[in-house]
Amino acid sequence: MKTGIITGCSRGIGLATVDLLTNNNNIKIIGTSTSGNCSISKSNFECFQLNLSDSKSINEFVNIIGNTKIDFLINNAGILLEKWNVSKINLDHLRQTFNVNLYGTVELTEKLISNFNPNGQIINVTSDWGSFSEKNFDEFQPHYKMSKTALNMYTKLLAKRLEKQKITVSSFDPGWTQTDMGGNDASRKPIEVANDFKNLLNKISENGKFWHRGKVREW
Repeated sequence: MKTGIITGCSRGIGLATVDLLTNNNNIKIIGTSTSGNCSISKSNFECFQLNLSDSKSINEFVNIIGNTKIDFLINNAGILLEKWNVSKINLDHLRQTFNVNLYGTVELTEKLISNFNPNGQIINVTSDWGSFSEKNFDEFQPHYKMSKTALNMYTKLLAKRLEKQKITVSSFDPGWTQTDMGGNDASRKPIEVANDFKNLLNKISENGKFWHRGKVREW
């Protein structure tokens, strides 16, 4: 049986991915949410409280995991605080966004590296907005964009570092998706993204790459 951790699983992409992957009884998912709650109730799934902006909460979750061996980690949890038409930097929003999208994600990942089985996978959910190749680049959502760009660099650095441990590290761009963050007008449904995750987990992917719809995309 494979065991994986998915953060931010109470709604949206995280919820859809947990629901899809746990249809396979040979996969056990450990999920997290800020409340510790999730609407999914299956024998191969359990959910714990995790606040990525709080080191104490991260340590408590890592202590719960203990010596549990894991095969994959999907760093899905993230926040977008600013309105879609905001371009001015708000330092409070910048700090809050980096605390969750970058610092907390990095801290959690670093503390779980020793738990990985060989051929494990770490997938960091970033965004087209965090890329330098975004075709429709504009000045809006600066805090979110900067946090995801920094997370992409962490992907590349960690991938190099873990090569000898045979752990694959990837960034993942889900595209514009119908979630609380993306809105109802988005072009993709969460289940489509969940299937992308499933396909990526089922293949031996290239290390240190940025994935979108099953293909390597530009940084």
